[in-house]
Amino acid sequence: MHVRDGEIAPGRPAAPASAGGDDTPAARRFAYLHRELRTRIVRHRYPPGHRLDIDALAAEFRVSRTPLRSVFQRLAYEGLVVSRHGVPTTVTAVDTAGLRDSLAFRMRLAELIGDLSPRAVGAANRRRLEQARADAAALDPDRPDIDAFIGIDLELHEAVCALIGNGPLLLAYDQAYYRTARMWWLFLPRLDWAREVAVFTRELELQAEAAERGDVRALGFNTRNALSAVLHRLDALMGD
Repeated sequence: MHVRDGEIAPGRPAAPASAGGDDTPAARRFAYLHRELRTRIVRHRYPPGHRLDIDALAAEFRVSRTPLRSVFQRLAYEGLVVSRHGVPTTVTAVDTAGLRDSLAFRMRLAELIGDLSPRAVGAANRRRLEQARADAAALDPDRPDIDAFIGIDLELHEAVCALIGNGPLLLAYDQAYYRTARMWWLFLPRLDWAREVAVFTRELELQAEAAERGDVRALGFNTRNALSAVLHRLDALMGD
């Protein structure tokens, strides 16, 4: 899969917060590259310390270095990479010191999803959440698979983002997610995997039920409550 300058490759849509409402070819290309690199970072295709080779990425996506430099700048602003002149752009470690504050911020933003210009839950999003629920239920409680867990969490996040009609809220909510999503690589190995799968599956059941009712406000508060429960479980681990 590749993106030529001025074009966007077919496939999954770009993250909504990346597009910023601009539908030019350059904006679509930026959104796709930004989404793809963020996803690779969150799923540990590019783990902390990994150096992003701009020439290799330009060849992979068949673009010039210019749009990739812009994406690197955005990723640096979001705290996912360190990018300085003359130094290779490098994936950052998870900000464990600021993790609790970031999760609390996500909780407060989630409370606003149903209040600030929410979008209607369409049939496509209901199917998406139902599929995520089924995928979570299919996780093996006896065989930890962090990548699969995070992949489902990403689907849930994008389904929720599709319901946020307020632009500033969408941008803040999306960025807050990516600041914290990598925490699972640190903490899932130290938690009870079977219990986490059961809790995650129940969360997705509640989201699928809310989507079936068309209740965006409930979707937001379900997200808030799930984050509160996660924070409660992680507090002891972050204090070790």
